[in-house]
Amino acid sequence: MPRYYFDINDGTDLKDEVGREIRDPLALRREALRVMTTLMAAEAEDSQDCTLVLTVRNSDGDGVMTIRLVCQIDDG
Repeated sequence: MPRYYFDINDGTDLKDEVGREIRDPLALRREALRVMTTLMAAEAEDSQDCTLVLTVRNSDGDGVMTIRLVCQIDDG
C-alpha cells in the first residue's frame, strides 16, 4: 500500500516524517480533507484569521495534492 506524507504550513512549516499508508486516490482525498477540517477547526478557535496549507507527498517526495483553507471570522 502506498505511503503518503502530510506536510502542514500555518505560517510555520511542519514536515510529516512518519506518513500513513492509504489504499487509493479517493481514500487519500478523504483523509486529506479530514486532516484539514480538523486542523482548521482548532486554528479558528484561537484566531480571527488563519490560513492553512496541506501538501501531500508520495514516498518519492513528489507533491500529489495541495489543499489551502482560509478562515476569516468577523464578530458582530
